[in-house]
Amino acid sequence: MNAKNDAVLRVENLNVGFGAVPAVRGVSLSIDRGQCLALVGESGSGKSVTARSLIGLAGDTADVSAERMELGGESLTGLGRRGWRQLRGSKVGFVLQDALVSLDPLRTVGREIEDSLRLRTRLTGAERSRRVLSLLADVGMDDPQLRAGQRSGELSGGLRQRALIASAIALDPALLIADEPTTALDATVQAQILDLLASLRERGTAMLLISHDLAVVGSVADQVAVMTEGRIVEQGPVAQVLGSPQHDYTKKLLRAVPSGHPRGARLSGLPGPSSLSVSYGPAAAKPKAADSGVPQSGAGVPVLAATALAKRFRTPDKTSFTAVDHVSFELGAGETLGLVGESGSGKTTIARIALGLTVPDAGEVRLFGEPWSTLTEKDRRSRRPLIGTVYQDPLSSFDPRLTIGQTLADAATGGRTLNPRGSAKQVKDLLEMVGLPADFARRGPRTLSGGQRQRVAIARALAPRPRILICDEPASALDVSIQAQILDLLDDLQRELGLSYLFISHDLGVVRHMSDRVAVLRRGRIVEQGPAEQLFSAPQHPYTQQLLASSPALEAR
Repeated sequence: MNAKNDAVLRVENLNVGFGAVPAVRGVSLSIDRGQCLALVGESGSGKSVTARSLIGLAGDTADVSAERMELGGESLTGLGRRGWRQLRGSKVGFVLQDALVSLDPLRTVGREIEDSLRLRTRLTGAERSRRVLSLLADVGMDDPQLRAGQRSGELSGGLRQRALIASAIALDPALLIADEPTTALDATVQAQILDLLASLRERGTAMLLISHDLAVVGSVADQVAVMTEGRIVEQGPVAQVLGSPQHDYTKKLLRAVPSGHPRGARLSGLPGPSSLSVSYGPAAAKPKAADSGVPQSGAGVPVLAATALAKRFRTPDKTSFTAVDHVSFELGAGETLGLVGESGSGKTTIARIALGLTVPDAGEVRLFGEPWSTLTEKDRRSRRPLIGTVYQDPLSSFDPRLTIGQTLADAATGGRTLNPRGSAKQVKDLLEMVGLPADFARRGPRTLSGGQRQRVAIARALAPRPRILICDEPASALDVSIQAQILDLLDDLQRELGLSYLFISHDLGVVRHMSDRVAVLRRGRIVEQGPAEQLFSAPQHPYTQQLLASSPALEAR
């Protein structure tokens, strides 16, 4: 540990409020040169407000005060707009979660980085160009010259995040603040970004890492501070806090992490329902296949079967690529099949083919042993209620003009009515089934938290009484404790209603916890599939081994 006079950032008794609402209360922290402090906690705990207060971006309506707030020994209290502008970039770099939004889509990556050098240094144009290429190489860009001339929309998620980090460190800031920098990334890309952050720390950069992913925190941070309701409730070395937590809230967060919990184990600490069957549509008993017009297939016939699926797409430059290549799998009744792979591996295309939204170029999907993908949409329509979907971002899939009650009434009646009064019993039952009170029917989707919206999304998917749910990253955007509640809910629903899940996720810990079997996709092909515990314990394919090795485990360093 460095001496106290080596502290890059020192904060004592930071308080931030918005009107009468306190957001941060009495926060104190210190980060030394070459040290990483992680702030962890749920949404609304005060993590991001704390970080933004350190760079003057808490907002015009924020009331920020502190007994002490110093960067490199210089006080930050009392800085005006000009002082904060000079500080940002030159002394503090800031990396946000969504690089696509943070980068200017109209400027090339090289121009975006060069502009900060042009405004803040005396380097010549040639020197700036060389510096840009050097920065892109430092953050692991595969072809700096090519990438410098590309815009953010032309880059993958991992490359965009690298470009954002390159921009943030262009002026060699003493402190780097990284707010959820790896949340939306695949395991292998996440591992690369974490290695990059670790290398910056080793070069002497002080780092404030904000994350709800405790495995990420354990792999990068030296110190960790746990926040809830605007306060730090526990703080100390990673090994101490994650290995032997003292505060009940920290224990709750660690208990909610799916890694290490066997299939069916509850994560949230909340009791499961005694029964959900009575709430599933008008039938009092657990629905059978025939309740929804499902053909009575023989024993052992999968509810969903894909055979030799193939799909190619044409790109804007008139070339084509294979998104799905000879993919076959089966999903049994009441079973969860996990589908994992990097972005671009074909997961979502397979989901769309399974839903009957994309027509395969070859192969077929059969639903309860009968043709599905080969049918016309007209012939599929009567069987559509059998298969539903839960998306990653429910807000973008809701009509913002409709109340929750109207949304559920629309789903429950197959689009025949938006009147929640006429479907009051169904709407109430659906809300209760996902753990929400009946008065949520009157609310709009934007008034709900992320976890509440995802519960409504699940209720909407269940409204037509499906037998199969395609879950496409259903919990990846949620905090660990809210994620635990959603995963427990899906488990409860499956056990009580006999649902089958095709579960898509880039989070290997979540997939292992939720799945009976797992299929691993790479470049459109399934390279390995089998029972979940067998595949995770003894992976056979080199790519599966690489994925598992890239995924951070929750263990203090």
